[in-house]
Amino acid sequence: MQLISALLSKRILFVLFFLACSLAVLGQTGSLSGRVVDASTEEPLPFANVFISSTTLGSTTALDGSFLIERVPFGAVRLVVSYVGYQNQTFNFDFTESSNLSVPIALEPALEELAAVEVASKKDKKWERKLSKFTKVFLGDTEFSKRCRILNPWVLEFAEDKDKGLVATASQPVEIENQALGYKVFYHLRLFNANSTYFFFTGETRFEEMTPADEQQKSQWIKNRVIAFKGSTRHLFLAILYEYIQKGQLQQEGFALHQEKFPREGPIVRHPDLEKTKKEILIDYPMENLMGASYRTGLYRILLNGKVEVHYKRELGVPKNTIYNDTLAEVSWLEVKEGYIDVTKTGLNQKPDQLLVSGAMSQGWVAMMLPNDYDPASNNP
Repeated sequence: MQLISALLSKRILFVLFFLACSLAVLGQTGSLSGRVVDASTEEPLPFANVFISSTTLGSTTALDGSFLIERVPFGAVRLVVSYVGYQNQTFNFDFTESSNLSVPIALEPALEELAAVEVASKKDKKWERKLSKFTKVFLGDTEFSKRCRILNPWVLEFAEDKDKGLVATASQPVEIENQALGYKVFYHLRLFNANSTYFFFTGETRFEEMTPADEQQKSQWIKNRVIAFKGSTRHLFLAILYEYIQKGQLQQEGFALHQEKFPREGPIVRHPDLEKTKKEILIDYPMENLMGASYRTGLYRILLNGKVEVHYKRELGVPKNTIYNDTLAEVSWLEVKEGYIDVTKTGLNQKPDQLLVSGAMSQGWVAMMLPNDYDPASNNP
């Protein structure tokens, strides 16, 4: 408990809140089982990968194509099935307490598709330059990024598009070894675009725990995972839930929320000093408008209207994206398409595609990613 308290802001109340969340979730898990077969022949497909996206939860199919995944968490989950030579299949489930589902899965053979743009046929110097650009965007540009490496870069192909910029595809999952956090990550890349003004990528992620070499590395992984968690969107959403229980906890966790004044005329220009910017274009986000009525047990609705500017004062690690001269607070911006998101007791956003994140919270990318089943109150790497 002393280690947890030290790493999690040294606030016993907040640690106990996390522990309470973890204990509550233990009673809200289920299982997924099924059988994976060839869609045409109905022959079983042994050793197929079956996993819950963005978690460490997964399995490989047995000789008869069967699989079982236990401890599936409460809420919306995405099941991914992959097998070499076949098209990936994804299934979305809404797990309620003690759900146990059986899913028949039939995979179709993969089809060769003609590329819409010209793709380099060999790994030449030009390909290596594109790989370098891809890596910087994909892994991020943080201290943790320097301790990550792509193990199978040869599965990547690159193309140039006049509008999208660099386009990347992968014939197999991109494998990343993250020595900063102690995870091996398998990223099933669906889309990657990066030009001079923006970048976007999406896919399904499977995590595997790495084995620490010694107690020192184990301790460092625990600390680094807390650093990655602190200041993240999940940390923010948990702090908002705790603010609803006890006022002032959002600020104690290091967060401050602001909203742009509206309506405004002309372009929005931020001053280098936060205090002047607050006087001219920002107001404090009204705390009473943060929580909405939940439509079902176990989910909590957070209301985020307009473009929300999030400030976070980091206690662990090196602050990033500190755009104001008079504060070391990290600055991020959140925009929600529908004006609200639903989160679980553990702060997991149930509709991540509805949330647009920029600034500090968007830096680090794969190098800072934690699985959804990561428990901030746990001492285990």
